[in-house]
Amino acid sequence: MLFFKGLAYAIGGSAGFFSDAGESLINILTAVLGMYGIWWARQPRDPDHPYGHGKVDALISAIQALIVISTAAVLAILILSGTYKPPNFQSTQTALLCEGLAISINAALAIWLWRWSHRYHSTILRAESLHLIGDIGTSCAVLLSFLALKWGLPPAIDKGMGLIVVGIVGYGALRILRQTGATLVDAQDQHLLQRLAHAIEKHHRPEWIDLHNVRIQRYGTALHIDGHVTLPWYWSLQQAHTSMKELEALIRRELQAEVEFFWHMDPCEPVCCSACKVEGCEYRQSPFQERHVISPKSLFVNQKTALLSSSHQSVKAHISQPTQ
Repeated sequence: MLFFKGLAYAIGGSAGFFSDAGESLINILTAVLGMYGIWWARQPRDPDHPYGHGKVDALISAIQALIVISTAAVLAILILSGTYKPPNFQSTQTALLCEGLAISINAALAIWLWRWSHRYHSTILRAESLHLIGDIGTSCAVLLSFLALKWGLPPAIDKGMGLIVVGIVGYGALRILRQTGATLVDAQDQHLLQRLAHAIEKHHRPEWIDLHNVRIQRYGTALHIDGHVTLPWYWSLQQAHTSMKELEALIRRELQAEVEFFWHMDPCEPVCCSACKVEGCEYRQSPFQERHVISPKSLFVNQKTALLSSSHQSVKAHISQPTQ
């Protein structure tokens, strides 16, 4: 792509072709860095990295974004100062052919990277794919602006198009930097938490009386999930362990990802009886009334949902009492 876009700029000149060729140079720099990042991120975990090297994926993506932003700023300065080859319309067809070949290669590579980014949950591959998809749009715009110049429109269109191209590139990099930054600081993925809540609610079993204080962290292709699960207090350790394994298998199947779990098993309390559907319980102290629906909010809170509901009802009852 760099060869064909560089050739288009050498033949046709213009700020548009200049910025487009500069963008391909960025692609090569970030791709080389991305290859190293992918290799590093997939190294097995060791005593110094007990959770593996998956966070390298997000770190390299952030560095890639910073490189793109810096290069886009340099290109913008060069375009504003007029440091580029002026348009040359003597070999228009050859310049357009070179640009068209670069766009075709770009499209094929973008689709291929997008498919593999979803398969491996790789932010590096996704960042590369999104960047190439944006590159296709800007390359098409550059072609149109070059033709507009040939048809006699004002030269300011050429410089404006070059600035638009580097602006789009920089904006896309800022979005990627924001996403990777969220991964690096372990920001909660609300979409993933919603999928987790939906999966547990869809296949809920009575013995999973309550789930709370659930947190999800992403380490490259792997997920780390920890939380608290309330089970019948009179169960044996073997029963509780079997139930936890069934829950883990369900989550892995629904999320279709490699998941590592750290569960804290809580014993049920009398306040849980009204929301517990376990049948044949000899220790029930109040009849079943209504089971609390599993939701992202209930998974996040660091307390049993039944205890929260009980506390809320107590507050409501106190407020509703008439003043003496």
